[in-house]
Amino acid sequence: MKYIVLTLIFIGLFSCESKPKPIADSRTNDYALYDQNGDFHRLSRYNDHNAIVLWVQGNGCPIVRNALNDFHEIVQEFGPKGFQFFMLNSNLQDNREKIRAEAEAYNFQVPVLVDSAQLLADELNITLTAEAIVLHPTTREILYRGPINDRLDYEALKDNASRNYLSEALIAVLARKLPKEKQKMAKGCKVTRLSSLEKNETLTYTRDIAPLLIDHCIRCHREGGIAPWAMTDYATITGWSSMMREVLISKRMPPWKADPEVGEFENSFALHDSNARKIMRWIDAGIPAGEGNDPLAALPAYEQSWKYGEPDLIMTLNEETIPADRLIPYRYQDLELGLAKDTWLKGVEIQPGNPKTVHHVVLTNTETNKQSPITNRPARPWTDNYIALAGGVDQATLFPEDTGVFLPKDTKLTMQIHYTPTGKIEKDRTRVGFYFHDSIPKMEFLALSPSNVQFVIPPYAKNAALSIADTINRDIQIHYVVPHMHYRGKSIKMFVELPDGNKQPLISVADYSFNWQWLYKLKEPVFVPKGSRILVEGIYDNSYQNPLNPDPSQELRYGIQSTDEMLIGFFNYTLED
Repeated sequence: MKYIVLTLIFIGLFSCESKPKPIADSRTNDYALYDQNGDFHRLSRYNDHNAIVLWVQGNGCPIVRNALNDFHEIVQEFGPKGFQFFMLNSNLQDNREKIRAEAEAYNFQVPVLVDSAQLLADELNITLTAEAIVLHPTTREILYRGPINDRLDYEALKDNASRNYLSEALIAVLARKLPKEKQKMAKGCKVTRLSSLEKNETLTYTRDIAPLLIDHCIRCHREGGIAPWAMTDYATITGWSSMMREVLISKRMPPWKADPEVGEFENSFALHDSNARKIMRWIDAGIPAGEGNDPLAALPAYEQSWKYGEPDLIMTLNEETIPADRLIPYRYQDLELGLAKDTWLKGVEIQPGNPKTVHHVVLTNTETNKQSPITNRPARPWTDNYIALAGGVDQATLFPEDTGVFLPKDTKLTMQIHYTPTGKIEKDRTRVGFYFHDSIPKMEFLALSPSNVQFVIPPYAKNAALSIADTINRDIQIHYVVPHMHYRGKSIKMFVELPDGNKQPLISVADYSFNWQWLYKLKEPVFVPKGSRILVEGIYDNSYQNPLNPDPSQELRYGIQSTDEMLIGFFNYTLED
């Protein structure tokens, strides 16, 4: 029966049509990893291919190195026929930098998925390099695993193979059939598995897992939080454990999106892969409770309060009514601060009245006809004058020490509020708290936002690339960055391009999601000399493979609604002179 079902899936999936169409995808087993260059690959993004082929690579393995030409020949033959190829490195001793060096030395032709925490190795039971694994594009079920061919053995090789197992399997897939031989014994270098080193370690909820959940998850998963359910006790975690495992293997949670190997951020709540593995191992071991009191149940009830104490000025917005479903246009409200004199702002806290429906809030000064102090162009209303961004639970910001935002008397600010539906009609009254300096700070805290407003993204385009840059004419220090796109955004990077042409990365969000808007606070400010360019590069996926895409048939241009597109690199800075 399983054979019949898979055959029917093949027939339905690979029918030939000139116009793209939606593809049913379970989104389970949706493995996701960075490659050696920092690009992010979620396998469901390749569900329009005939199959996904993984070939297990390991630095220094002689069988892998000797089989590279054979593998590349298969890539060249079957890549144009609709197969997606990756190498997969699960070696404990290898990392991105080492794999990148190996890839350059041996001219790898496909990306190498880096699985150093062995999340995928555990899922697929990877034990040897030089093994090929063919996955069904929508279920990620294994269709074939084994060697490429029979040309290589341990300390032995032939000029020509007598059997080409991988090619035979791919030919079967092209014929809408299952490979005759689903599994063959491969020859390769042994992959040391973490699981073999962890045999005597028993993880428990009270000692090992609850502290991780408190550090990385409770910020959203609490009563009254923005998450759809609250992590209140062991019984609740038990009930949600299967879903937790699914979102960890697919890297959908936690939603900190910055690449961990690019930049350091003081407000990071990223969960390291090793800790994700720990939670998954605990789930797979039967979720042992452990001894002692329940750490989650012992947490005090959450009470909304002002993070930095009572603000100097609190303003409550007019009540908004949010519909139960569908896309919701941005809402705007003006704030008359009533300042009797020029004032310096020290910080802002934005408190959504209904966190479950508030996606993000932008506070900005819409003053026009103002010259940018560090570029040769006028400041743009909204983007170059933004003051604060609150996304999810990141609601409070105190600007860096000895800095402030200048507010002339009678300043009027504007709030842009993006709501998301929850399935029922909601109400919201957001509050804003302002903290003022008692005296003039040493430095003004300023904003600039390179923005591309002249572009067209074609219908169904899977990897449309856009960029924009601003040239800086004064020395500055960058403190915060906010890369911004809309629903079709796939990845976005911000760089400093120095006068000598070298690039210094600020942030890479290779797995961009419009659902998660964060203000990324650099641990240490980045010095930018005059003559540098602040460069923003974005990739857009306007295809059916983008699950957030409302309509792939639409041609996209710049616009403020979520269904339009943007490429903006917000950043906050201070002047060095």
